[in-house]
Amino acid sequence: MAVTPDDQVLEIGCGRGSAVSLVAEHLTNGRIVAIDRAATMVRLATQRNLSHIDAGRAEIRRAGFESADLPTDHFTKIFAVNVSLFWLGDAAQQIARIRSLLAPGGRLYVFGERPTEAHATANLAATEVLLETHGFATTTSSATRGQGQVLTCVIGTPIR
Repeated sequence: MAVTPDDQVLEIGCGRGSAVSLVAEHLTNGRIVAIDRAATMVRLATQRNLSHIDAGRAEIRRAGFESADLPTDHFTKIFAVNVSLFWLGDAAQQIARIRSLLAPGGRLYVFGERPTEAHATANLAATEVLLETHGFATTTSSATRGQGQVLTCVIGTPIR
């Protein structure tokens, strides 16, 4: 994601907070807000990232994406890793919300980890079509990791 020191980042579905740690290490004036529905995940992510929270670089909240109180036109980067955000419920509504939260020039990063190349290719194609249908220009990438896992990313930039 090439996080810069001033980025304003939103993570949807932060789980145990691993990505929060990786992003917050690159921030000085910027900040990451991470949300997750599960109280256990928020507790674990908070414990893992206390130093970043205390330094003002991270905030972790228990909230669903649909109901989270988040500022519009604010985030330079929004990302989700292995989150079924677009596949459950109203994808158009979720994508419209993401568009409203992105600052001008901001980007969406949809990461997925799949067990095979075939699953990864299908996931990339479906995510790319979904975002393009809702007014995003996209680029994709994938990389094979240990035990045959394939990490994919679709980057979406709103077409304004």
